[in-house]
Amino acid sequence: MWRFLFWRSARIPSRSLLVVLSLLLLLLLLKPATSFTVEVAPGTVECYITVATQGDDFLGNFEVLTGGSYAPVEVTVEGPDGKLLWRAADKSEETFSFEAEANGDHTLCISNGARGRADDGIPRLVGFSFRTDVLVDEAIASEQSIRRLIELGNSLTKGLTNVMDHQSYMRQREDLHASTMESIGSRVLIWTVVEAVVLVGMAVWQISIISKFFEVRRAV
Repeated sequence: MWRFLFWRSARIPSRSLLVVLSLLLLLLLLKPATSFTVEVAPGTVECYITVATQGDDFLGNFEVLTGGSYAPVEVTVEGPDGKLLWRAADKSEETFSFEAEANGDHTLCISNGARGRADDGIPRLVGFSFRTDVLVDEAIASEQSIRRLIELGNSLTKGLTNVMDHQSYMRQREDLHASTMESIGSRVLIWTVVEAVVLVGMAVWQISIISKFFEVRRAV
């Protein structure tokens, strides 16, 4: 029995073994998505910094959670020297991916009606993610098929990270909607009770007026 197992394992092709090892390495390098949420007041800018080295892969996204479908929101990413690396304006959501050009602090800024844009006076809740991802280096692949596999794995890693971020934004949006519906339901219940009390009061008042009217007629 053991000889049979050993013989079977010895016949595993080296290329297949490399594929399996590459997939396991991709799973180990796939980190949990980390997204953040910030409320940007009208006419203000919120900025966040991530330190990177030259050649690091940047991956990020953002989504406007409140404030309507059209939002005067501008998101920019600048390098250590102040060079604009990425920009998105008048969009409710977007993703980005690029390679760091220099060592140092990379700054992501979210503005709501600032920097010369129209300010509609509405505060907005914005979910965003801004990170450097360690992807599999293509140099470890010795065959063209493995290299293509690693490229595909890196692409899938970025895509899965963005999907997890957007799922987090959707959960936050659902929580906001649930809170709003609960508040509306409470107000409707209160007004219903008040209306019932008013109707009962008016009915009692009318009955008392009619009773007094008939009492006066009997007296006459």
